[in-house]
Amino acid sequence: MDVPRSQDGRPNRMTPQCAEPDRSTHDSRRRRPESHKAVLKATKDLLGEVGYQRLAFEGIARRAGVSKATIYRWWPNKAALVIEALSGEVPLPAIDETGDLEADLRAAVRLTIDLVSAMPTCLILPALLADVIEDPTGTGAFAELIEPRRASVVNLLERARLAGRLPPDTDTSLMVDIYSGTVVYLAAVNRIAPDEAVVEQLVSLLLHGRLPVPPKLVPADRDGSPSERVGPA
Repeated sequence: MDVPRSQDGRPNRMTPQCAEPDRSTHDSRRRRPESHKAVLKATKDLLGEVGYQRLAFEGIARRAGVSKATIYRWWPNKAALVIEALSGEVPLPAIDETGDLEADLRAAVRLTIDLVSAMPTCLILPALLADVIEDPTGTGAFAELIEPRRASVVNLLERARLAGRLPPDTDTSLMVDIYSGTVVYLAAVNRIAPDEAVVEQLVSLLLHGRLPVPPKLVPADRDGSPSERVGPA
């Protein structure tokens, strides 16, 4: 840009200069649909190839064909990116209420197990939760991921409470947290989805106050080998 000059040719520092137009005023955080989709796909693909702990923005950017700076602009951390990438993979089918509270709660627990095992959180959940706990910015995204399912079950239990099928002072939110926390913990520790025995034990505990008991051996199968009893004794 030419600097205004005085009559003798020297720069005139007293003359105001017109500023160059600011080309950085556009929203640099706006996500281009194609790039956004490519980043989410690259994240899901690399999760299956290298796991959560070895997943890095550099590798995602290279796979997606975008700059690493672009990813940093769009997501505050790896946990937030992974949660968004997996959000479309979480099954959220409606619970078909039957009027049988025990059957409905059993279905709700099974759906939570399906949700956890489909992420695939059985493998990445411990590291993902550690990052979410360490950086609170990811807490909201994780809550949004599971809240639709949680709210639907709380509402189901609330209707049962108002209809007299649960004691009037029942904390229905805590009921959901009890079985959800158990499912998430078992998936994180055992790296496998809880089985049907866990479903039965949780429903029995929540609705009937029966304390969980370990599986017991039942009479041998036809081939002579013992088989485990599934469910409480």
